[in-house]
Amino acid sequence: MCIIQKFCQAIGERDSYTIEQEVTIAYLVGIVHDIGKVNVPDHILNKPGRLTAEEFAVIKQHPQIGAELISEVAGLETVAEIVRHHHERYDGKGYGQGLSGSKIPFFSRMLAVCDTFDAMTSARCYRRKPLSVRKALTEIAKCAGTQFDPAISKRFIEFIGSQQEQGAVARAGV
Repeated sequence: MCIIQKFCQAIGERDSYTIEQEVTIAYLVGIVHDIGKVNVPDHILNKPGRLTAEEFAVIKQHPQIGAELISEVAGLETVAEIVRHHHERYDGKGYGQGLSGSKIPFFSRMLAVCDTFDAMTSARCYRRKPLSVRKALTEIAKCAGTQFDPAISKRFIEFIGSQQEQGAVARAGV
């Protein structure tokens, strides 16, 4: 289970989202959030350098495409909406519909933090070396209130700390 699913599920359970459906939604979102990238050409997804404006415009379509694909499955409408908004920013400067603050679905705000952490601490074609967990958490703390929901950011940092204590986070040389 990746960190996105673990965090979504842990926060769901910890915050009294003990209703099985809520925890399941968090888990599913962690799995399918980037499914819209199936429509992004490989030469863009695997580009080792910086994307051009045109290439980034193609990438920015993946949340909408993913939401459309997922919404075709009966019962996954909520998951589709979360996916649609997972690149919105807390300050409204993200992509999608330019939502901000609490107008962004809660699980989309959670997913934004998880997805960014995963991207920073994983090997990527556009970055030589992943960031350490410590550096990634520092970046999340720095972006709390602008890119990320500040309360979710704080809880994510605490969550990763508890996972490290349990030996569950072993990325980027931790």
